[in-house]
This record gives sequence, structure tokens and C-alpha cells, in this order.
Amino acid sequence: MLKFGKQVFKLESVDSTNNYAANLISKGIAEQGAVVLADFQTNGRGQRGNSWHSAPGMNLCASFIYYPANLALLEGITLNWWFALSLVDALHRYGIHARIKWPNDLFVEESKIGGILIETNNQGSFINSAVIGVGINLNQELFPELNATSMKLCTKKHVPLEDFLWTICDSLATNHALCDVSHSLKARYEERLFRRNELHSFVIRGSQVSATIQGVDDLGHLVLKTEEEEVVLKHGEIQWLI
Repeated sequence: MLKFGKQVFKLESVDSTNNYAANLISKGIAEQGAVVLADFQTNGRGQRGNSWHSAPGMNLCASFIYYPANLALLEGITLNWWFALSLVDALHRYGIHARIKWPNDLFVEESKIGGILIETNNQGSFINSAVIGVGINLNQELFPELNATSMKLCTKKHVPLEDFLWTICDSLATNHALCDVSHSLKARYEERLFRRNELHSFVIRGSQVSATIQGVDDLGHLVLKTEEEEVVLKHGEIQWLI
């Protein structure tokens, strides 16, 4: 069984755990399932170049290193499904009912609790290695000007960082077998989608419409249904109104 966390690189501060992990891979140092863990990131990144801000020592800032076996670029979306599903399952073990806000954010009710950033190194049409950056708000209680929450705010208890890290590692190992059955993995990912099967307002390609999230297609694009039609959207083509 695949195990994450047998090799852990613990840092006080780093520009980005994803950058550090990529450097370890390029030097041939990182083993399968290695984890880079930092108290603070000076240049943490989110999806599409957005910044990820986290109070020092209060949250989980980690990158997980994974070497796929014969994973085609077109199947790379399964990495997103696997990690998002596993993080939701890990939060559930703490009594936190989280949902996946497509494509890479984790929400509790209407507030963000974490996110994922996946970066790959490819050769031809296959993925050689993947660095999966994970940020989860653990014990931070104040989020000035941000619509965010944390595990401590949800549970009213302090969450030891390493305890939650091992919970994630265990959840990833448990769900890894689903990567070989992509339709089952996709279905479980869809079950945990934020606002699925609920009518909400979105801005789609510049126009505000009411639509219902149906799920995702095989390439990971979001599938919505408006009154007139079914719409398939890539990242950047939809604005959430929260």
C-alpha cells in the first residue's frame, strides 16, 4: 500500500513548499510519498497564481510528492479528485463536514477552510512526478477581510498539526485504490461537491445566471444546468457568488 509521510522535510520558513518539493525531486532526494512541511510560507501560492496567506505556525502548509505509474496527462485530473476527496474524509474524522468548491477549494458551509495546488513534471504525454500543495486552516481564529474558517473554529478545540498530517496520510492511502477505478473516484468526488444539486447564482462568461451544479465531466470540467441548457465550464469561466 502507498504510504505518505515516511520521509518528512520539516522547515520553519520557505518561499513555497511546492517549490522546495520540486527542488527535492530534481535532485533525486525525494522518495515516493515524501512530505514537505513548513511553519510559514513567504510566497505561498493558490490556484491560477493567487496568493495563499497563513499565519505562522497556525495552519498546515504542506506538499506531498507522488510518482504516478503510467499516468497520462489526460488522466491527471484524478490526482485532484483523489486529494480533494481524501482531505474531505480527513476533516470528517474530526467531525467537520467539508465540501469541495470546484475545482480545488475546501469549504465548510460558506467559508473556506483550505485548498489544493497541483503541479506536475511531464514527459511526453505522461506525468513523471506530481507535487500536491495542501493548505488547511488549523488553529487560526482571525481572518481579516477573508471569508474563511478553521478546524479550531469548527471544533472549538486546538488541532495538533502532526496529528492531522497523519490523518491526511492515512486517508490518502485508503483512497489510493480508487485511482485505478476513475469512474468510482469521480462519483465520490462529485458526491462531495459544494452546492451540488442546489440552485444558485453564478457569473458565467460575464453574465449572471441561475444554475445547478450537476457534477464534472471526465476531464474535470464543471457541468452546470441552467433553465435553457447544460453548460460545461473550464476554470476561469465561472465566478462564484458567495
